[in-house]
Amino acid sequence: TGSNFMGLCPFHNEKSPSFNVSPQLGIYKCFGCGESGDVFSFVMKQDGISFTEAIRTLGARFGVDVPEEERPEQDEQYRLKEGIYHALAFAGKFFYQQLIDSPEALPARKYLDERGFTAKTVRKYGLGFAPSAYDGLMKAAREAKINEQYLEQAGLIKYGRNGESAYDVFRNRIMFPIFNASGKVIAFGGRIMPGSGKGDQPKGPKYINSPQTPVYNKSEVLYGIHTAKNEIRKAGEVILVEGYTDVLSMHQAGVGNAVATSGTALTTDQLRAMHRYGEMLLMIYDADLAGQNAMTRGIDLALAEGLDVRLLQLPEGEDPDSFVKKHGRDAFVKYRNDNASDFLTFMINKAKAAGTWDDPFHRTATVTALLRSIATIPDEIAQQAFVQRLSGLTNMGTRALFEQLGVQRAEVRSAKEKDRQRERRQYSSAAPSDIRAGGNEAAERNPTAAAGSVTTQPRSAGSVSSSPRSAGSATTQPRSAAMPANSGNKPNTAGPPARQNDEVPWPDDEFAMRGGFPGESPHRDIPPDYLNVPPPDDRSKPGRPGRELMDAEAPLSAATPAPRPAYERELLKLMLRHGHPMVEYIGSLCNEDHFENDEYRMLFSDMVARYEEGKPISVSVYAGMPAPYPSLVGEIVMERYTTSSRARQKTGGMPATDANKSAKGSLRSLKLSYLDRLKDVFQERYATAETTADKKEIQQLLMEVTRERVRFESGTLDELFPDTDSIL
Repeated sequence: TGSNFMGLCPFHNEKSPSFNVSPQLGIYKCFGCGESGDVFSFVMKQDGISFTEAIRTLGARFGVDVPEEERPEQDEQYRLKEGIYHALAFAGKFFYQQLIDSPEALPARKYLDERGFTAKTVRKYGLGFAPSAYDGLMKAAREAKINEQYLEQAGLIKYGRNGESAYDVFRNRIMFPIFNASGKVIAFGGRIMPGSGKGDQPKGPKYINSPQTPVYNKSEVLYGIHTAKNEIRKAGEVILVEGYTDVLSMHQAGVGNAVATSGTALTTDQLRAMHRYGEMLLMIYDADLAGQNAMTRGIDLALAEGLDVRLLQLPEGEDPDSFVKKHGRDAFVKYRNDNASDFLTFMINKAKAAGTWDDPFHRTATVTALLRSIATIPDEIAQQAFVQRLSGLTNMGTRALFEQLGVQRAEVRSAKEKDRQRERRQYSSAAPSDIRAGGNEAAERNPTAAAGSVTTQPRSAGSVSSSPRSAGSATTQPRSAAMPANSGNKPNTAGPPARQNDEVPWPDDEFAMRGGFPGESPHRDIPPDYLNVPPPDDRSKPGRPGRELMDAEAPLSAATPAPRPAYERELLKLMLRHGHPMVEYIGSLCNEDHFENDEYRMLFSDMVARYEEGKPISVSVYAGMPAPYPSLVGEIVMERYTTSSRARQKTGGMPATDANKSAKGSLRSLKLSYLDRLKDVFQERYATAETTADKKEIQQLLMEVTRERVRFESGTLDELFPDTDSIL
């Protein structure tokens, strides 16, 4: 549309596109949910990662070398992780190619087809087959010159007792690659082929998973999160199921917000990862005893994380995989809406089904367990609400329930304190090398900054005075923050291990657009400055500017959030588009106190400070700064409908006369709004004044404000403000 691109927003559900991307400004803005920012904030939001990780992700995708701090232990760890990622990506393509082409994989292909998995699902999730040969993967990796050290560290091969001969860990298994949130392969799960154990076929457990590695911690990973994260955001809910095939079947049926634990019991880290994308957790486990016990154990952890927990028990003999295959997405959604319940109802119904609810002893034990769960909830108001609901479900008095809740709270606090003491003991006994093993992250996107102040003299008259006792002069005293010094990171000259060009294609279009198999990047010829990252000094977060009112004794109320007036937004847009000349013009005719919205006031003050320090002022500069600047700038400068590039070429952009008229009109609206707010403040002071002298003084101030308002309301724009033609 015009010079921008428009599409469906990835951050919320919508049918009509409202997500705009401006290539010229280098920012995006959704007019539906309000999300906006630059490429870095997009990747951070999309993948749920930090700024440093976003830089590395984009650097890897476009072949840009991201320098690291020069620390030997970090360089070694970084090279090791990169080598492991490369080995895992190679293995994923190898397993997939074996599934597609190898005659040995025919039973695996038949099995997946019988389970109802389409070719699209197989491609999208990279399902594969590990051949039965003890060194099939290892031989292929050697031919591709993959370092065996990385294969071993990735958990793909093992060495025998002699320490010389190596063999593949996964053999004769259907392979499920496990991706992190960014889409990189970090591990594998292998299911033994049906019928294994007969004849000369190998025996073994039904599933084996990759071991812990420097890139894979199974207690933190959720299977399917790389494709489910956006669906979770849109639905506001994450569905937790048990196995890989449950996730695949749910996604294939159109229920895209399902994830699973990677063969582990539910952990706090996994719940924290879920909470990053949604507030509600729907737990679905198999109807068997093991599934129900696993669900019960996970409830307290989820409540302690602050998640809104819902539980769903499928009909006897059904699991999510079989249910959606038999009945489809719509039937599942209806069943979920009709049968999902909060944890109180679920546990009480479970006790009733077991026949223990009517027994006083067992009922007391169930209620005590429920109060223990309630005690883990971090929000005390939510605790009270659940106790009242429990009272209604059990017909027990709230007084007794609250007394027992106090006992359970004390026990929960005691258990937490014991856990903290145990962690402190473990940390204090750890060797320095163990503590450093996690590596050192570079400074994040929001460094702290020390506050300072600057003073700007007026360019011309015409604004309200900075003191109500002497109206008629213009004084601008914005405050801003001093910018922190450059972090001075030095480039890492060692770099990651060399990667080999691979001829095995990854046939899925979705991953092809991302550069092949996740973790690989074919874009080797893009120049190093492609990302055009602003220097660290321009990415620093200024301190919160102080607010200096017209009269320090009459502060404007900040009890309610201030609106975002269109005239304030227009003034900031002009300053961003025209830079220093417009900042000087507008900054000389008003000050930060005139802005009603806190964030707009902060942006105005920062632009004035940058003007005084001679720093650049533009959309691209602020789009690359820390939050809330990217979102704020996107809101200010992005428009749902824009003129085409051809129209701008004909008109030469925004004419100076339009900017002149817009600046003057917005300034008048700004002044009138400010005077109205000031009038309200003085009227409140007048009503509470105790002495006649105070009332008389406040009345004089009210008259002054009224005269100023009449002047700005009745005067023409040309009388009130000078022209901008001379500066643009």
